[in-house]
Amino acid sequence: MKRRILISTIIFIIILITTPFAMTFLEIEGRGIFTIVAIVTLVYVGIYIFGGLPELIVYGIYGIITGSLLGFLGNNYQVPIIVISTLLFLLNPLSQFQSWLRKQMDEGDTEPIQISIRGNRWPFFAYRKEMKNYYHLPQSRKLFINKSYKYLRQLSMLALIAAGIYLFIHEINHIANTLENFSWTNFLTFYVIVIIFLLAYFIHTKGFTSTFRTFAISLIPPILYIVSITNFDFFIKLFVNLGFLVFALVISGIELYRLHQRVIYDALYYYDVDLQKDVYANALFEPLVYNETYTLCTEYKIKINKRDFDKEFHRILVYANFFHFIIVAYTYGNEELTIYAHFYYKSQKRVEQFKTYLETVFQRSVELTAFSDFNKTSYEQKFFHKDAYIIARAQHLAQLLKDLHINSKIVISLVVYFENKHDFDMFNQVHPSVQLNDIAVEDYVSAKVDIVSINNSYIIESNLREVLLNLMVYHGKFVRLNVFY
Repeated sequence: MKRRILISTIIFIIILITTPFAMTFLEIEGRGIFTIVAIVTLVYVGIYIFGGLPELIVYGIYGIITGSLLGFLGNNYQVPIIVISTLLFLLNPLSQFQSWLRKQMDEGDTEPIQISIRGNRWPFFAYRKEMKNYYHLPQSRKLFINKSYKYLRQLSMLALIAAGIYLFIHEINHIANTLENFSWTNFLTFYVIVIIFLLAYFIHTKGFTSTFRTFAISLIPPILYIVSITNFDFFIKLFVNLGFLVFALVISGIELYRLHQRVIYDALYYYDVDLQKDVYANALFEPLVYNETYTLCTEYKIKINKRDFDKEFHRILVYANFFHFIIVAYTYGNEELTIYAHFYYKSQKRVEQFKTYLETVFQRSVELTAFSDFNKTSYEQKFFHKDAYIIARAQHLAQLLKDLHINSKIVISLVVYFENKHDFDMFNQVHPSVQLNDIAVEDYVSAKVDIVSINNSYIIESNLREVLLNLMVYHGKFVRLNVFY
């Protein structure tokens, strides 16, 4: 993977450095040739870095075939050749050869590039990504329960990809055939091509709403260009372009505002007998509990009615989203509501500012408790490792499968550990488990317990309580749970 990134970066830098010299010192024909070489090279670099070496080889073969046919057969057959080449790229008849290449090569040359979130605040941005995915869940759900919608999205995506490939080949061929009349207006077509592929990506990942929003924003640069090349008076063109620029800034501001407003809280609800409170734990925070930077843990206690809190909860989530901290749970009982939030370990001032914000919103005093908890022991004791939380998570994940109309039996998979082999052997006699040697730590024994169950909340709870009870009897500790079908 590192080698692919290094090679791609070097090629990109070379093109970036040589472009100003090529456009300054080469003749018009030379500029056209350089443009073709640079653009095609960048496209294949993109295929190499995001797809892998097998994709580069296969699509390189298609490119050589296309270029050879267009070069030898001339302009009389360019349209049918471009159409056939588009289908060649789209249908990928060498997919079996591509799969064979994948088996012969190292993973570093074949696996798609993984863009990881870096920096000290990565837990929040990973959480925001989870929140966005859940925000778009209704669109994803349609893919499972509405076949006509699924086919419409797939056909729209394929149509856009086909249009993008066709325009790209056509434009490269056009530049090659008109080298003596090379014009910068050719790049407007490449802008359109980029937008087409971007729209195809959004249809595939997010649905039509985000696609239409992207399309509307993408119209602004072409409009500015078209206005600038008209025969209108200079001041009229200046006035119109400034108007569009102001409009673009306003739209960008609105979209940025809406982006921070797109927050959601996926609650794991259960009643905590020990606390005598209703608990609403944040299911989206589940994969990110253990992290090394969001270790400043806080509790905000407010004497308030639950209905009044619900009215303002969206505003609170927006505030947290804007200032990069995570509300991990809240509890309610006896007219008292407690918000649990995790902050970046250096954000002591934001902790106090959030307290002031809550007091301003609810017009009453707020009691704050803040402490550093690197190992998340407090979160484990209050939520994560409680039986009620574990059962609520299993039922919640099972309900998501129901929402997707997946009605088959489910597998509830628990990762647990024991402090010695004897306890594990005793537990294994009651609940057959698989020992996980790859995640064993010192003398501890890690294991995976799979429970096959029908998707019914009562049966899920019954099965889990039995396993959790035996874990307690044989001194086992719960680590994580997931649900499959």
